[in-house]
Amino acid sequence: MEQINARSIFSPATGFIRRGGFAWTCNPYLGCSFGCTYCYAMFLPQNRRPHAEWGKWFQAKINAVELARKQAPQVAGQAVYLSSVTDPYLPAERSLCLTRGILEALLPYQPRLLIQTRGPLVVRDLDLITRFRSIRVNMSIPTDSEEVRRAFEPKAPPLERRWQALAEVKAAGVPTGICVTPMLPLENAEEFARRLIAFAPDVLVTQHFHDAQGGFGADTGAAARQLLAERRWTEEDYRRCVRILHGQRTVYEAEAGFFPPPSDQPIQ
Repeated sequence: MEQINARSIFSPATGFIRRGGFAWTCNPYLGCSFGCTYCYAMFLPQNRRPHAEWGKWFQAKINAVELARKQAPQVAGQAVYLSSVTDPYLPAERSLCLTRGILEALLPYQPRLLIQTRGPLVVRDLDLITRFRSIRVNMSIPTDSEEVRRAFEPKAPPLERRWQALAEVKAAGVPTGICVTPMLPLENAEEFARRLIAFAPDVLVTQHFHDAQGGFGADTGAAARQLLAERRWTEEDYRRCVRILHGQRTVYEAEAGFFPPPSDQPIQ
């Protein structure tokens, strides 16, 4: 871990996040320690290191909370995406508490807040999260297989811990989203679809692997493509699962599923 001082903690939204309706992004960290082989963030301009090093480094914006206290008034009532190029609940967050400090700074200004994570540590902050009037917690749960998870997301939290954490968030009355983005190879597509439907998240978003066709920007790394080839997972396999889901509920695909919670959304 490296510690850095940032100039700002809220950045104007760009790309699919801006198209989705967000005004700001907030990233307490740069880089990521989860090491997901398919992560689009390794291809973005913020990452100036070799793609092969993704997951082996991250930087903590050690002045993030101080900046948030100063800058929170400028995002009051606006849509904020936490986080776009990292995970706000990396293991280091347990002791650094940068995300928690940012939430505390934002509370008086009540932005429309989306928390995007695969970290069960999010439940630690439910005492703060439940006090936002417009919020949603999105959890990434891209497969039903721990073997697949370990191959594609070697240092990310186990799947059942994510399900349990999101169930706690939902039980607290906080709106939830499940992101099957990208959908990784599945052991049992029918059972996975049934579990997603039974959980009944407020938002369900799916996506197949992104292909930039050699262009600049987000893409899927070579390591992930090799793993896909080994498992013979294709877009048709993805479509088969999505068809099951579409028969039972609303499903958003790709960037269409990343939008802010509605204004003044009541917590149950």
